[in-house]
Amino acid sequence: MSRPVPAILLATALLLLPGAAGACSVCFSATEENRIAFIATTVFLSVLPLSLLGGIGWWLRRRVLEMEREHDTARERQAS
Repeated sequence: MSRPVPAILLATALLLLPGAAGACSVCFSATEENRIAFIATTVFLSVLPLSLLGGIGWWLRRRVLEMEREHDTARERQAS
């Protein structure tokens, strides 16, 4: 079999079985408590990487400004 045939078969199977893709027993639980927990976890996992990147950016900016101040102070001492 050539390469495109398995890809075509897989695409056809996915198109014919859309119900199987949404059959997650955890995501669509009947209890309200489970739904709220799922949504809260989704929000947490969406915000976590953004918070980490923001924290790293804030730390780097603060560190660069600190190093610039130290550099300026050293330059002023040399000038005096």
